[in-house]
Amino acid sequence: MSFSSVGSDMLSSITTANCEIALLPLQLLIELQDTYLTMENDVLTSNNYSGGFNLFSDGTALIDGRQCKVINYIQRKVTLRSHADYKDYRETLLAKPMLFITNAKKVNSNTTTAKTFGIIVNTRHPQIRGRVEAGMNEVISSVLGENYQLQFAFHNDVREYLKRQNFELTEDNLSFSFVFKLDVFWDFFYTFGLSKKCCDLQGKVLNLYCSNNSRKEKVKLFLSKMTAPLIRLGSSLDHDRRPSIFSLDIITEDPFPQEEQGNDTAPVLPLNS
Repeated sequence: MSFSSVGSDMLSSITTANCEIALLPLQLLIELQDTYLTMENDVLTSNNYSGGFNLFSDGTALIDGRQCKVINYIQRKVTLRSHADYKDYRETLLAKPMLFITNAKKVNSNTTTAKTFGIIVNTRHPQIRGRVEAGMNEVISSVLGENYQLQFAFHNDVREYLKRQNFELTEDNLSFSFVFKLDVFWDFFYTFGLSKKCCDLQGKVLNLYCSNNSRKEKVKLFLSKMTAPLIRLGSSLDHDRRPSIFSLDIITEDPFPQEEQGNDTAPVLPLNS
């Protein structure tokens, strides 16, 4: 598909700790991670009850030109109505690598069919994790009304990488957001967009596309380490309280010592809409 393959030198040096955003064809990702992702009869299923990905979707996906159903996913736009839901949602975001499905086509190509890619946001990377936490912390401390909205987006870095590969995105779905909404009669700040924020999840894109078997085995091992379940002690989900819609088996231990976590955080900007 005229897409550059990951080099052997890169495969010998990359670890999950230095990968921020990974990109590879979705069919290859399914092949290498068949424990967690299965595709059958135009139905893509995410199996993440012990490791795996947090797959963000609207319930369907265009996969290599076919409209497919998605099973077991987190909606890209959710509404949270309690602080317990907020806490569960926050833990869910940071518990597993995020997976997004998007399409891109070759620039100046005669074919109209786009190629489907899996985009993985590695929440175990200290800077990615730090940006998610900083975005959520800042929106809470900056809004004055009770209701607010926060959107995370990372399409800029993916778009720029694909552009260097002579590909262009055909979908605008590399983002997710939540609305924290309590039952109030009228919220001036939320109604007029003063409590709607956007956090840009900037990160270096790592291309994991490969075609020969030896490289596939190395990429498979790399992905397996990223998706393996880890245990976080003292999580709120360990306590005896009602489960929320976000409470899966998502508790993971942060593998990075405190001194290794970077202070680089993305700015939080007002949403345009």
